[in-house]
Amino acid sequence: MLYTLMSFLGLILGYILASKVKEELDKGKIYFNAIIKVILVALIFVLAFKLYLIGFEFFIALVIGGILNYFIKKIYLFLGLSLILINDKLAASLLIFIFSLAYGTLEYIKYKKINYKSILMNFLLFLIPPILLFKKTMIFDNILTAFTMGGLIIYVFRFDKRTKKKKRA
Repeated sequence: MLYTLMSFLGLILGYILASKVKEELDKGKIYFNAIIKVILVALIFVLAFKLYLIGFEFFIALVIGGILNYFIKKIYLFLGLSLILINDKLAASLLIFIFSLAYGTLEYIKYKKINYKSILMNFLLFLIPPILLFKKTMIFDNILTAFTMGGLIIYVFRFDKRTKKKKRA
């Protein structure tokens, strides 16, 4: 549980750091987007190497994870699942911490303030997998991995649309 709290702390620190260095945010937006994409792809690859069987249920879970992420539009549910599924908790929590730093900074750029409602919602979604799957069994491990990968893959492709500003006509 300590890894869960430490990795989520990056979101709060991202908001705080962004509020302190406002003049540097526009220059760093490209880099924060790149950090987020690289870390999500790294998490997807780590989860893919964990797979031991790819069958029909894998593809169904992959599609269901993608569809759920399309409708929820919050990544922290899938980050919580990936923290549970990856065996090296320190590496997974470090990746999620760095992701959260960049994500918190981009959220601050988007809202121009610290969005407490978004932090609370992301925290609750992030805590659901560790609480529900505290004593997980290996039976559904492959399906959960595919479900998590589906959600992360959709978010990688959808993230650019979320952060771009709409141009005024």
